Amino acid sequence: MYKLLLILFIIVSFFLISIIMFQNNDDIDISASSSNTQSPFNTNMSNKILTKSIILLASLFFIISLLLSNINVKKYMKNIKFHNILKNKV
Repeated sequence: MYKLLLILFIIVSFFLISIIMFQNNDDIDISASSSNTQSPFNTNMSNKILTKSIILLASLFFIISLLLSNINVKKYMKNIKFHNILKNKV
């Protein structure tokens, strides 16, 4: 389970970084966001898809990182308890 999550974490990280780096930033402009000349029906569909995919991948990134840290803490606590048991016996 740990190795599967780690591989999935690496894949999600790679796709998240690549999508963020390769997106087109020509449409991002402060004046375009403040003016009301653009209709909401006139938006670019590729920007919506990229934005939703970035949100999805970022959410997966944080969820998987929390799961991995939870697994690591459980392993660490188990090792500490085992080490303390061995230390008390000697």
